[in-house]
Order: sequence, then structure tokens, then C-alpha cells
Amino acid sequence: MIFRTGAFTVAILWAASAAAQGMGPQGPGLLQGLPPVSAVPKDALKEPEDQMRAKGLTSCKEGDRVLASHEGRWIPALVIAVDPEAKYPCKVHLLGRPPSLDASFAAWMLRPEPTN
Repeated sequence: MIFRTGAFTVAILWAASAAAQGMGPQGPGLLQGLPPVSAVPKDALKEPEDQMRAKGLTSCKEGDRVLASHEGRWIPALVIAVDPEAKYPCKVHLLGRPPSLDASFAAWMLRPEPTN
């Protein structure tokens, strides 16, 4: 009986020590609370759809030079194919990027490339 009580006491002390150090059985940070959340979520940086539709193209054709949004930036792109039956008919190649990043967009999601 004394051995069981001693083992139980050691187990409780170990668990309390591990939790205090943030390495409890459920993972790190039990007493540290939740990880910090960004004050500016990525979705808040996106333009609303109605603004994008107002600034975007109304149509696209193969060979058009456009700007396409990629990872939060507008990147020069070239329309390489158009499939009028598709939901996103304008397939573009991001200039300076590998072909594996080619993507399809609706025309309103693209912007005209500024002319100098």
C-alpha cells in the first residue's frame, strides 16, 4: 500500500512538473495558453469581390498580357489558352515563373497590364 501511494505521488509530481514546463501529455504549452493569433488575418487583406469585378477585365483572349494575383501580389502574366465553357476560362502563365504555376482565372479576376 505504501508503494502504491508513493508511486501515485511521484506520478502526480511528474505530471505537475511536466505541465509547468509546457511538456504535458497533450503536447507543449498546456500552461502557456493558445498560440498568438495574427492581428491582420490574410483574408482581411483581400479585395472584396465587387471591387475586383469593377477593376477586372470583362473578357480575355489568347496572347493578352495581364496582371494576375498570386500570393497576394499582382504579377505580369500571359493568357495562354481560353476555354469559354469553363468556370475559369482564362489560363495564364505567370511571367518569370515555372509552368507548374500556370492557373485558370475568370476574366474579372485579371487586370489589364499597364502600358508605359
